[in-house]
Amino acid sequence: MSLPTFAPHPTPATPTATLTRAQAAGRLGLHPGGVDKLVRAGIFELPITGALVNELAARQRLRVTVGELTVLRTDARADAYPGEDRQFIGFHVDHTDDELEQTSLRWWRSDPARILDNVLLAVTVATIPVAVYRITGRVGEKYRDGEEAPRHHYAGQLIARVHPGMRRTYPQRTPAHLRDLAKQIMNSRVAVASGGPIGYLYGSEG
Repeated sequence: MSLPTFAPHPTPATPTATLTRAQAAGRLGLHPGGVDKLVRAGIFELPITGALVNELAARQRLRVTVGELTVLRTDARADAYPGEDRQFIGFHVDHTDDELEQTSLRWWRSDPARILDNVLLAVTVATIPVAVYRITGRVGEKYRDGEEAPRHHYAGQLIARVHPGMRRTYPQRTPAHLRDLAKQIMNSRVAVASGGPIGYLYGSEG
């Protein structure tokens, strides 16, 4: 009797190692410009890796059931406006904590009472959370030339952020209940509709 012949095992499908800008945008449900922001912010390195895109695409959208979350939809890092008290605006994974605070907590057209009442502020780039702050106060306000409404500068405690390689840190001094909320935010996608950088994610009871 001859020896049996076995059918070959199918080769497991391997995820695409790298993706084009358009492919990444399609998987994330973003406009290609959103992927460009993620590249310029250092969240995606070139070439864009399929594994990271798949990880981000698998995240659930954050939902609020009671209350609301203040969300800052920021761009990638750029030079600050002339004469401002900071070097940069926008986000980059290489920001120091001081640079991150300067770009995240000032100068925003917003409702100070609402932001203070909400306590938490999530900083996002193209729906990807990159930092979370506990807002502790309002430092000041100023007017830009040609604007009738003031812009506000807030004080806050950093309770989560991302670093190069999408490494996330949560400072040890953060109260446990706030750290749990920050981790849920940082493991989600956050999308809000807003006419400006500051928006609000709220539930039916918010």
